[in-house]
Amino acid sequence: MSESSSSSTESTSASSSLTSSSDISSSASSTASLTSSSDVSSSTSSLSSSSTETSSSSSSTSSPSSTSTTSSTSSTSSTSTSSSATATPSSLANSVSSTILIIAKDQASAKQASTGLNAYGIPYEVLLVPQAGIELPVLSSTNTTGNYGGIVILSEVSYNYGTAGAENYHSALTDAQWLLLYAYQLQFGIRMVRIDVYPSPSTGTTPIAGCCADGQEQFVSFSNTSAFPTAGLRTGAQMTTAGQYHYIASITDASIASAFLTYGATTGTSGTYAAGGVGGVINVIGGRQQMVFFITFGIEFSATSNYLQHSWINWVTRGIYVGFRRINLNTQIDDMFLDSDIYLPAGNIFRLAVADLNTHKTWTTTINNKLIAGGNLGSKYYIEIAHNGNGNIISSDKFDTSDPPKCGIGAIDLGDQAFSDTPLEFQKPLGTGTMWFATPANRDAFAHMSHTFTHEAENNATYSDIFKEITWNQAWLTQSGLASAAIFSPHGIVPPAITGLHNGDSIKAWMDNGITNVVGDNSRPVLRNQANPMWPYITNVADNGYAGLLVSPRWPTNIYYNCDTPNCTTQEWITFSKGSGDFQNLLTYEKGVTTRYLFGLYHDAYMFHQANLRVSDIPVNTNINGVTAKISIFQAWVETIVQELIRTVTWPVITIKHDDMGAQFGARMARDACAPKMSYLIDPTTQKITGVSVGANDWYRSAYTLDHIEWRAGVVYSYDSGQLVRRA
Repeated sequence: MSESSSSSTESTSASSSLTSSSDISSSASSTASLTSSSDVSSSTSSLSSSSTETSSSSSSTSSPSSTSTTSSTSSTSSTSTSSSATATPSSLANSVSSTILIIAKDQASAKQASTGLNAYGIPYEVLLVPQAGIELPVLSSTNTTGNYGGIVILSEVSYNYGTAGAENYHSALTDAQWLLLYAYQLQFGIRMVRIDVYPSPSTGTTPIAGCCADGQEQFVSFSNTSAFPTAGLRTGAQMTTAGQYHYIASITDASIASAFLTYGATTGTSGTYAAGGVGGVINVIGGRQQMVFFITFGIEFSATSNYLQHSWINWVTRGIYVGFRRINLNTQIDDMFLDSDIYLPAGNIFRLAVADLNTHKTWTTTINNKLIAGGNLGSKYYIEIAHNGNGNIISSDKFDTSDPPKCGIGAIDLGDQAFSDTPLEFQKPLGTGTMWFATPANRDAFAHMSHTFTHEAENNATYSDIFKEITWNQAWLTQSGLASAAIFSPHGIVPPAITGLHNGDSIKAWMDNGITNVVGDNSRPVLRNQANPMWPYITNVADNGYAGLLVSPRWPTNIYYNCDTPNCTTQEWITFSKGSGDFQNLLTYEKGVTTRYLFGLYHDAYMFHQANLRVSDIPVNTNINGVTAKISIFQAWVETIVQELIRTVTWPVITIKHDDMGAQFGARMARDACAPKMSYLIDPTTQKITGVSVGANDWYRSAYTLDHIEWRAGVVYSYDSGQLVRRA
């Protein structure tokens, strides 16, 4: 179980969440509040007010709402006779499961909620409601045991029950079912989230307009985050609504509605609306609480949707959940010590110089200082380098005049690997020839791992060749001192050009030499886990030739492997990826894509190459958020992403080394296999959350973790003097 505060560390303690969420008694006032109060509406209010709002809720769907189209692998919950709708003090819950119930029309709609919950690792169930309707699942096992810790409803499960020209949109849930859900909220003190809703009196709002047409833009931002402090979201950080149809609302009944999400002024030629329109409210209605969004979600394409989801996830769970939230910014630099044939200008060859490495070493400290100064406490970013030892020997042969040569027979020549001899009258600079990484302060400023010895393609290589590729690079890493680095991954490699993953001989040679995890390429779906994107891919005999290797996912970027300048990578982006514009346009595109992954809590690494670090001799100055500096195209990418994270969230931005990344993916997969779960424990007299009960199908010890994690059914933690304490 994890609490996701924005403190300097993200531990498994939920102490600060319990501090702000332990009181579940309802407020004596009917006025809506956006404070971090833990009032979770265990009110004994009569259902008459709920009945009124139910009717309003049904009518509020008279205007159609668009829904993002995507797919989901979530299973639907079973249905049976609904539970009682009464709520009295004597039936106050003693225990409420933290499982979230998602109610949606179809899997595409359900995915707009389930994707975020899955990213955290929060248990959920999906109820798909057809136009003809369906029974609700059993909401409570007994009068004191609730089966769901929150309810999320997408697009009001609204259908058109009319005909062309005489549309009649309303919810497929009946008024009685809405009443039942409201009664369950009151009885068990749980919260409801409604996404893609038309403003109406039932939410204390009225619509101003729908937006936006093609060519229009209207930014959205959080105006008040005090109701979900553990979300770590910044107020005023404007995000695009491109592709997300939404309603601009105004509040008409401040006694039940308070805004937390507002729009900026529209831009474009299709109509103008002033800033300040409401995009979301929190309602307190007769003791019942709901969060309402007047905007569609598009989790599969929108960084904004992935960003907004953290508000409702932390609000509906009160920041106490089975799960984990963290940004891992893992940037891996392939091909270190090799030459790169540059795409543009064609015919150029580039290999990193000491000055380039010095610049990036110093800059890494600058990035960490920016993160801390920006309020992202606990951040620790570093660059991870994947080495090819043969490239080091190729270069050293140019300077080695000893007899016999210090490197024995010298480098392995693959024939097509580019390197150049010195001119006849070349004069060696005094003191050169010592590897820069031999100095511990230089070496330990980076993380290190193997990229094989020569970078030989391994799709059709023999076991003998690959065995040498691994063992020779291991020997070189040890001899060079890189294996003794402060941050080193002895059990992982970056396969050359991500080859060898369908060659059983290749995988066997890796594993026979202690390699247990490698990275894949997310542009190749066969190398990703199709059951859950938060899990690693595990090789098997049928598809890969050899079973048991863990493949961590890794994202490619539009900073191309064979480019060392902005002009080069921009032109390649335009030519091969249908990009348009200049380097700034490329960075804007990368920011949208990458923050969608990061806000979506993907822990996958990002792929870069040695040529991308060229900086010492380039004449180009790059502008990042109004600041012009002489930086590499890799630095420009990282600066763009980090500055956007500082602008939008207070979360720690943390790099983990390759082996730990593999262990983390393996641990997540193993943890999900034992189905961890949690229930809130409630004192029926004081109406306080007194603890949480944590359980699972069975305990496990993950083969991929350095420190094993155990879950056992019946384990109980309680909040005591600022700590979660195991009680049983």
